[in-house]
Amino acid sequence: MNTIERDSAEKNINGDEREDDGKQGLEATERDIHNNTNDPEQVNWNPKSVFNSRKALWAFLVLCYSTGPTSSMVSNYATAAILSAANVLGHQAGSNKPCPRRGTNINCMIKFGGTEIDYNSYTLYLRAISRATEGVVSILTAGLADYAYYRKTMMMVSIFLFGTLALPFAGLTGQTYTHLTALSVLYCFLTTLGGVYTVIEGSYIPIFMRSTGWYPDSRAAGAQGERAAWNRGVSISVLALVAGNIGGLTALIIGIILVYGRGSYVRVGYFNYLLAITIGGCITIIFAILGQYLLPSVPGKDLDRTKSRFPLLVAFRNWLKLLRSATRYSEAFKFCIGWVLWNTGYSNHLQLVGALFLQVTGFSRSSGVYSVWSFTSVIFACIGSLSFMFLYPRLRFPVKSYAYAFLVVNIICVLWGCIGISYHVTIGYKHQVEFWIEQVLFMSTSSALRAYNRAIYSSMIPENSEAQFFGLEIVLDLATGWINPLVMGIIQDRTHNLRFPMIPNLLLMLVGLGFYCSVNISKGIEQSKRSMSR
Repeated sequence: MNTIERDSAEKNINGDEREDDGKQGLEATERDIHNNTNDPEQVNWNPKSVFNSRKALWAFLVLCYSTGPTSSMVSNYATAAILSAANVLGHQAGSNKPCPRRGTNINCMIKFGGTEIDYNSYTLYLRAISRATEGVVSILTAGLADYAYYRKTMMMVSIFLFGTLALPFAGLTGQTYTHLTALSVLYCFLTTLGGVYTVIEGSYIPIFMRSTGWYPDSRAAGAQGERAAWNRGVSISVLALVAGNIGGLTALIIGIILVYGRGSYVRVGYFNYLLAITIGGCITIIFAILGQYLLPSVPGKDLDRTKSRFPLLVAFRNWLKLLRSATRYSEAFKFCIGWVLWNTGYSNHLQLVGALFLQVTGFSRSSGVYSVWSFTSVIFACIGSLSFMFLYPRLRFPVKSYAYAFLVVNIICVLWGCIGISYHVTIGYKHQVEFWIEQVLFMSTSSALRAYNRAIYSSMIPENSEAQFFGLEIVLDLATGWINPLVMGIIQDRTHNLRFPMIPNLLLMLVGLGFYCSVNISKGIEQSKRSMSR
């Protein structure tokens, strides 16, 4: 870095520190993105400086928005539609009577291969399958995304496929096992693709951080520089999450309109879910086209085809190299493990609470209530992440204290469900009001913790290995992401009580909290100065 560039970087950092704390969040990010965008020397010196512009930021946010509708539909409506269809097709254990449509503990069996299982276990097994395939595919994509111009290409292909696979849902309204199987297959494909674009989307955050004046090997990356860089990282991370959530809100508003506006000629409530998923896929495709046009391409590492003529072998070789470097980047690995354990417990808890909400409110009449509940969950997620972005630069708490606070609230919410395991206990997600309180606390802190994770983790990643390190979350998730839903499915199949499977989620979060406590973030930033290629 020459003297002018170094001074410019230090000036940006020091300027941020001199400003009033009330301007260090989103305003700092927007100001830095405007700085030096017309300096040809900087563009030549750092190819990633093409992201030092408002156009690049808006393009990235448009793409984040584009995935929101389908992602929200898959996590809320697809699972609800599968559960509702399974409830219609199933029968009570030991008889041919139809399954109850409402209750705190519904005993309902459904065919699965050559046997019968609890209908809630059906969705948990689907989740185990989809998480396993998500990990395998992510190994291939994240191992190559850091090369040449593959990053943008892979992300765009995954987003377009993500939207396209949502289109057939509206036609799968038959109450047959054939249509239930089709819904299940599409759900698994969509979950797998969701992991691919999530990895590559996250890898853009450290690129934005570096393009706006923060370089780990410069004098500006001292204690003050770290704080300023985290401010920017938090802002970019939060804006990306909020953009996706706004996309989800768009689709959920459409879902609410469908539920309350289509009238009584829709015989089964979950048909509205299927139509909303298809509309969400259309929105994803339209905005992905716009994002494809706006987002600049950034070159990654050179792919030496003389060493291997098969790119897939390069991906596997890179993962072996990354895993062997666990001691070299020990803090990033520990942080990632804690993140994975929390995320596994978090995502599985969401699925269990959603299924419980449908049971407690009743399948026959909960279509409208569930749509509103899904909508407000995204609202509270936005509030949580935006509040974190607003408060982080203004409150001088130790950076790790935020993670502790968010995790403790999450753990309490999961523990509350475990309390209700006993039939003699009258609390533990057995009343509708409990779900609304849980939603406010759990969704707001979870969204804030996700933004925190992506920003802090980005500061511990070596340059030109962004996608691979963000893919590490999915790869490590192979150890727990598919096993935990499988264990939960077995527990549910034996107990027919959706609160029992919350116990593994509670244990995962507690162990994850231990990993968060063990991370030395400053040491992790020092470790990130060493390139993977060295």
